[in-house]
Amino acid sequence: MNKWLNFGLACAGVALGAAVTMAQGGGTGSSASVTVSTGPLKGEYNFAPTEACVLTAFTKKPLGLSVVMQATDSSLSIDMPNLDEKHANEIQIVLVIADGLTPGKKGASSVTYEIDTRPDSSLEPFQRAERANKGTTGKATTNLMEKDGNALLSFSGQTATGVKLEGSVTCKKVV
Repeated sequence: MNKWLNFGLACAGVALGAAVTMAQGGGTGSSASVTVSTGPLKGEYNFAPTEACVLTAFTKKPLGLSVVMQATDSSLSIDMPNLDEKHANEIQIVLVIADGLTPGKKGASSVTYEIDTRPDSSLEPFQRAERANKGTTGKATTNLMEKDGNALLSFSGQTATGVKLEGSVTCKKVV
């Protein structure tokens, strides 16, 4: 059995396991860090290990990774539909950063940085509809490995407007 499929099957209950762990007061889960190296909001954005990372095959497609994480000043969403070498750089990264209060305006504003290199063929119909008329945006390279039963994803890329992003996600195996 493929080691990622085996890992995915072992992690199929990650969301439930993480919810139980957090409900019991634990803070174990997946973590991430993203560095924005250009643009007005450059800096490092960290996501504490409180969120579950889903690593599983949802259909007949190969194993994929999906995670959504929240912090006080930002949120991160990563979708990698296929975890194999042939599709290694097909990823969607969305980082939303709260820009704080703007004088003269009510509420906080935000900035969204997105890289989406997934081909239409890897998307479900609703995902293609969400991305209609936009197509792929930016470029990215990824590296995925397994260490101590956890999946480690690192990426570097550039948005269509030239903002550079680098980051890593550790998908913790919840036992």
